[in-house]
Amino acid sequence: MWRTSFLILVLFLNACGYRLREKPPGFRPEWQTLYVEIFKNRTAETELGVYLSEALRRRFARSGFVKLAASPTKADLVIGGEVKSLSVGGISYNTYTETLERRVSVTLAVDMRTRDGQIIWQNRNLSRYENYPVEGTSSGVLDPGKEEALRKLSEDLADIIYHQITASF
Repeated sequence: MWRTSFLILVLFLNACGYRLREKPPGFRPEWQTLYVEIFKNRTAETELGVYLSEALRRRFARSGFVKLAASPTKADLVIGGEVKSLSVGGISYNTYTETLERRVSVTLAVDMRTRDGQIIWQNRNLSRYENYPVEGTSSGVLDPGKEEALRKLSEDLADIIYHQITASF
């Protein structure tokens, strides 16, 4: 009985297209390791480049089909990019002077290169935004919701980049 149930489960998962840590079909076998550079960032939010890089590392580590390399010289593939723009603006107000909600918008340029520098994937204009509530500033932090929004935005962008890369192979 247990074997039959297990077999049915495996067949069901296979029929719906579910695969365990499988490489994208066009992903070359020699591409085994990946290094994610810290994103270049000339905006006032200096930590955003680090947040993006960390989120991408976590996303590819979860996928399991490539191993993360400790340096670009030890990697078959390198992902890098630049934060091209970042803006924060109010989107919801209680009065003319009290902002209730803000939006942080980011535009990136991202690429994935082989060890010899050949670009195999790129998106030169990836944009995303995240809304966040404006909280009281009693903690001494000027805009306490912004850091959480930047972290969430980084996770979302990492997912988008991951899916765009894997869908292109």
